[in-house]
Amino acid sequence: MFELVLKNGQVFWEDSLIAADLAINGEKIAAVGFGLSGRREIDVSGRWVLPGAIDAHTHFSLPFAGAISADDFYSGSIAGAAGGVTTFIDFTAQKGDEGVLESLSRRKAEADPLVGIDYSLHACIGRYNKTVEEQLPQLAAEGVTSLKIFMAYGKSGLMQNDASLLKVLSACRQHGILITVHAENGVIIDALTDAATEAGELGIEALPKTRPVFTEVEAIRRISDFARHTGCKVYVVHVSSGDGAHTLWGERVNGSPLAGETCPQYLYLDDSMLVPPDGHLWGCCPPIRSKPQQDLLWKCLATGEIAVIATDHCPFTRADKNTWNNKITSLPMGLPGIETFPGLVLNGVHSEKLSLKRAVRAISENPARIFGLYPEKGSLIPGTDADVMIYNPDCNTPISARSMHMRTDYSPYEGLACRGRNEMTLLRGQIVFNQAEGWKGQKGGGKFLKRKATDPDFF
Repeated sequence: MFELVLKNGQVFWEDSLIAADLAINGEKIAAVGFGLSGRREIDVSGRWVLPGAIDAHTHFSLPFAGAISADDFYSGSIAGAAGGVTTFIDFTAQKGDEGVLESLSRRKAEADPLVGIDYSLHACIGRYNKTVEEQLPQLAAEGVTSLKIFMAYGKSGLMQNDASLLKVLSACRQHGILITVHAENGVIIDALTDAATEAGELGIEALPKTRPVFTEVEAIRRISDFARHTGCKVYVVHVSSGDGAHTLWGERVNGSPLAGETCPQYLYLDDSMLVPPDGHLWGCCPPIRSKPQQDLLWKCLATGEIAVIATDHCPFTRADKNTWNNKITSLPMGLPGIETFPGLVLNGVHSEKLSLKRAVRAISENPARIFGLYPEKGSLIPGTDADVMIYNPDCNTPISARSMHMRTDYSPYEGLACRGRNEMTLLRGQIVFNQAEGWKGQKGGGKFLKRKATDPDFF
């Protein structure tokens, strides 16, 4: 007899739903089968039993434009669990000329007492120096097998030039570290922003004009050349456009070790929202794009041209956003997303924009494979962590900021009627959230996950 059995559900197994029970012993999935008995049983009839979602791109307590993102590691964990997220990957922050180990230690010390679900970190740098290079082997040994770099934000000191790109990709290839990259042409963006500044045209309408789609497409092509030349595996974060996604896939087909993510904001929001008086509330980088670009992005997801959906969760309050003084150069960029993330993706299944197989791969299996967590995370295979989302596909759930657990006072998706919702989340066999009782986890109850290298079969 098993400790816990989820009875009579529709279990996601081998890319489809099957009528089955799922048994759990301790922190692990023990069996998937029929007629399983447990000392404790929960009837999940009519529910989809899915692997817990992995948000591979979050920004908790991030300083930006004079503000700090509204969710910390605890409130973000609660919000994630409410939506069905059981693991997230946040970022370190390099200070000055330090290496990557100092920032890793600092960020873990901040996160560990607060996290309520499991987590890992991407190391993030603006300056690639000898200290960083020397510490890469130890970084990988610490279970941080991804390094975030930028091809934009030159004025803030984050952008890597081409010489640095060659050095950092070559070194990371040597040590089996995956590069995650913000791919926009920062030189062009800075030139367009300078011109907009001189013309006194820095309102929210200027955001897509100063960061046009081609700056993303060009950067994806360029980083692909570096990846192909060095052999370093590269993951492009927050691909915002259908053109960018299609370009990435073309480069991958031509032999570049490239994969990419997009985010719910690029699938549901469009640039018609970037108008006064409240358009700045939808400000993020890269910006939300045109409706045709959005439609093409959905198609790229449906065909698997984009591997992952993550959130770039970086929430600010209205008061934070309103400090921008009508200048995009002073606007805290970012949107809330971790709580609405699985629901918005699965809503795409109901609207027949993508299959359930593609959806679950994009929010669970693929991020686990790419970031060295599979099969312990991102699967329902017996012997792996019992991270489970119990999803009701037969209800309508209008999105409302007032009903959310994220520390924001608005939602960019306010009023959107999602089909279905998460009803229960289990982390390593323990219920950490259910709709009837809310948050049931513990502050500090999440674990730091030491990750392996990326799945070699994925690239």
